[in-house]
Amino acid sequence: MSKTVRGVRIDVDGTLTDVQLPIDDGLAEVLRKHVDGWLEIAHYARPDGTRRLAVALDAGGALTKPENLYATSLINGIYLKQLPYCLYGTVVLLGALDDSRHHTDVPESLHEVLPKIMDALKSRYGSSN
Repeated sequence: MSKTVRGVRIDVDGTLTDVQLPIDDGLAEVLRKHVDGWLEIAHYARPDGTRRLAVALDAGGALTKPENLYATSLINGIYLKQLPYCLYGTVVLLGALDDSRHHTDVPESLHEVLPKIMDALKSRYGSSN
């Protein structure tokens, strides 16, 4: 049985979905399906090297996909400064790379508060119904 890691998919409307991802060679293909495009993985951390996180997204998403303000705001908070760009389309959060250069689970401390963060952001970005 293949080992997996827990990721979290963030859709452009702030919907969160837990995903189990293979840590072997199948990871890229599974992530491509989630982001619906050519895969790019960006790594973020605070200036002191803590709170490391990876984000998978469509490399060409800025040309064809809507802004993902939820994911962008989340990364801004983790990174502790404003990104000079926006993330586009569906993104998948992953944990940082381990010593064997495999992605790890999204940190439990972040996973626990993600629903609250998205709810708070929905008051800013969500449409009024």
